[in-house]
Amino acid sequence: MEILGLLDTLESIVLDSPKVPFTKKVMVSEEEVLKLIDKIRNVVQGGSHFAQEALGRHKAPAAARGDESAVEAAEAERRPQAETKAVEVLEQSYQMAKEIREGADKYADEVLANLEATSTRILRTVKAGRDRLAKTTQVGSESK
Repeated sequence: MEILGLLDTLESIVLDSPKVPFTKKVMVSEEEVLKLIDKIRNVVQGGSHFAQEALGRHKAPAAARGDESAVEAAEAERRPQAETKAVEVLEQSYQMAKEIREGADKYADEVLANLEATSTRILRTVKAGRDRLAKTTQVGSESK
């Protein structure tokens, strides 16, 4: 259950993050997402407390009945499925983080390109003003 809470947190981060204009991308805090991925990894590797307790409760009655091998067999069947699901979740998280980073990089490049174009226009205007001022100053000094 802990992993579902972490995935809900990841989803809320994505949904509540600022949107990138004219795209279906959002900007998220890389640090926040990476911390969440680490938490997910810890839960998957160490297992959640709830799952461990549930397994412990399930083992106790079975052990009392002497049915320990059945519990171990059932656990052995569930473990690969859980590990596979955990790997899928991690891969999806990494893919989502990669897409978010790519979107942020693309957005930053667009902003910088716009800034460069604006700066170039401003520099041309300043140069034209200085050239005009220089011509006016030269004409004024020649007529005196």
